[in-house]
Amino acid sequence: MTVKMEIAADTLDARVPNLILQPLVENAIGHGIKPHAKPGRIELRAHRADGALTLEVSDNGSGLDKRQPAEEGVGLSNTRARLQTLYGEAHRIELCDAPGGGLLARLTIPFRTAAAPP
Repeated sequence: MTVKMEIAADTLDARVPNLILQPLVENAIGHGIKPHAKPGRIELRAHRADGALTLEVSDNGSGLDKRQPAEEGVGLSNTRARLQTLYGEAHRIELCDAPGGGLLARLTIPFRTAAAPP
């Protein structure tokens, strides 16, 4: 498995909820990569625009199954609930087919910087 990271320099001091990407990466490995015989790839991206931070996790698996609605497991539903508690309507979670194949999970939250030490 290969991991590629594209993290914009202006996002490095962003405040991000602890372990918020962990269930998305676990899903990418377990549902996207594991069922296939080909080498797996995970890509992590972070960028900011218009006061928002966008975090993306993508894999090179099969992507969404168009024949049936996507089921939301414990990891994604917990992530969704945490973001709702922290940001209310000021967040967004999207699942879509990744360009070039696989699944893309995208989180958008308000951009906030970590508090400076006292």
